[in-house]
Amino acid sequence: MTKEFGRAAAGVVTKAERDQRIAARPKPRAELHLTPNGWEATEVRRQIDQESERRIRHIDERLKTARDNFKNGHSRALSRGRAKQDFDRGR
Repeated sequence: MTKEFGRAAAGVVTKAERDQRIAARPKPRAELHLTPNGWEATEVRRQIDQESERRIRHIDERLKTARDNFKNGHSRALSRGRAKQDFDRGR
């Protein structure tokens, strides 16, 4: 785990960071040569990609939880408001 990931995991997640990481995903491209880069380069790239994908999943989970909490809180607030109105009308 990199130092950057450890710092970011405890902080605020944003949709902008998620979009930036998705845009930074490596895009496969056709190459006209078959020169290998070596197993070490491939392994390092794989680890970096795994960390980025793990961070994207983490951000998605956090944003989904926040969205769900917002929706639930909003609907509860509306229900409380309606219940209060109904109670006050009954007086």
